[in-house]
Amino acid sequence: MSFFLTWIKAIFITVLAFPHYSETSLYPSPEDRKMPNCDVYIHQLHFCTREMDPICATNGQTYSNTCVFCSEQFESGGAFKFGYYGRC
Repeated sequence: MSFFLTWIKAIFITVLAFPHYSETSLYPSPEDRKMPNCDVYIHQLHFCTREMDPICATNGQTYSNTCVFCSEQFESGGAFKFGYYGRC
């Protein structure tokens, strides 16, 4: 029984000692990310996935991902620019 308790303690300490990693914690921080390249989306306007990677534009609106942002930017004739990654 004491062997079992020792292993439980070792696992508990290991879990507390190391930070919890998830998919999002390994994603580059907003400071490290570059401006979106909208040239990639010129031929597929509004045919976007539903992934959530929000972009805040200079018009104060949040777009769900780069494709949606670029589609709206092309459609508006460049009326707004990239602000930053994340919600406005």
